[in-house]
Amino acid sequence: MILPYKLDTTNDLLTSRAGLLATGQLMDTLSLAERIDKHFPQPKSNRGYKPSEFIKTLILMQHEGSFHLDEVRHIQDDEALRTVLDLKKLPQATTIGDWLRRMGSQPQIQEAWVKVNKAVLQSALHRCKKVTLDIDATEIVAHKADAQWTYNKNKGFMPMVGHIAETGQVVAVDFRQGNVPPAKDNLAFIKQCQQALPEGCALNALRIDAAGYQIKIIEYCDEQGIEYAIRAKTSPAMRAQIDAAGDADWQPLIDKKGKEISGQDTYRTSFCIGKYEKAFTLIIQRTAIKGQANLDLDSQEDSNAISRGGYVYRAIATNRDKLSDSQIVHWYNQRAEDSENRIKELKLDFGGDTLPCSDFNANALYFLISSLSYNLFALMRQLLPEELAHHRAMTLRWRLYAMAAKVVKTGRQLFVKLKENNRTLLEQVLLALKEFEPPPI
Repeated sequence: MILPYKLDTTNDLLTSRAGLLATGQLMDTLSLAERIDKHFPQPKSNRGYKPSEFIKTLILMQHEGSFHLDEVRHIQDDEALRTVLDLKKLPQATTIGDWLRRMGSQPQIQEAWVKVNKAVLQSALHRCKKVTLDIDATEIVAHKADAQWTYNKNKGFMPMVGHIAETGQVVAVDFRQGNVPPAKDNLAFIKQCQQALPEGCALNALRIDAAGYQIKIIEYCDEQGIEYAIRAKTSPAMRAQIDAAGDADWQPLIDKKGKEISGQDTYRTSFCIGKYEKAFTLIIQRTAIKGQANLDLDSQEDSNAISRGGYVYRAIATNRDKLSDSQIVHWYNQRAEDSENRIKELKLDFGGDTLPCSDFNANALYFLISSLSYNLFALMRQLLPEELAHHRAMTLRWRLYAMAAKVVKTGRQLFVKLKENNRTLLEQVLLALKEFEPPPI
């Protein structure tokens, strides 16, 4: 059967990415190009591309879902989109790669990124003066020439990422080789995150896994008045505490609705680490192992858990003494939502694990740009209509970004023509992205 249609051509300006106008509008409202060009090194020639032209191109690509440099042609070939966004100059893939390698080696790049990122953070934080910091290392498997072996026996990199829990945004990144231990220089990274916060915003609380269970971090938090919850590493002293606890000392773990959780209990005690004499609160949590009455005394699920007597024991070091055991456990467990899931979005949805170059510094810069792109998306989610505000980028790409439209020039007027329901949604989104007030440049 031959279907009743004929193929033909048109000179009309058509795009399947009309919803990327939302990303363009957000960057315009933030004056992102001006901020980038103010802080990033400029080209030596007047004919060269500005830093903003490289970074805005990469952000548009990443929001669209394109993570390889060659995929810049998707935007280059979309004359309609470039017309509406006034993208007169777009660098080629090889030019972007050369710029990443050249700029990645500049010592001021990290500081330049922080200054641009502060405006995005401040716009999302509004008047928030105190924030909770979640930090975590994440593995990026990459078979690059200079990649090193990670503890998971993969070649790649192990960047440390700091997130603001209140907005889910990345506040700082320390891009590291794969063989760098996650526990290395964590205190220095915490201070780096503090310095990267917008003016008038302070670090109030810290959550970190066992890589942060260090004397100098706990001592620093006490000195700075920072509340913390840190996964404690097992030790003989902790085992002795568990052995000393009687049945009456264990309290049932309460869920967020106020109900007891079967097979889970907590025990609170005071504890010290190393030579630091100031005690902190240790919340030991035990979980019953179903189907096993007893386990060997020394068997361990991992280095931060103790298995014995039919239970797995884990502990949290904290100074939030006013909270109940259950509240501390739930607050610490929010790390998975506020940091680990956000890192997953950064890597999978914005190309953070698709590193384009064989050069370490170039990949570090690309990862920073991916983080900036993700932060813009996190800000956008605050401003979107309710039916879109809680979705990941993968959903937004087909519900918002992938809108078909026709671009028509009439005199000095530019029209973007869409289906009625798409026009209504995009108009609503663009209006919301215009109305918020960014910080001054």
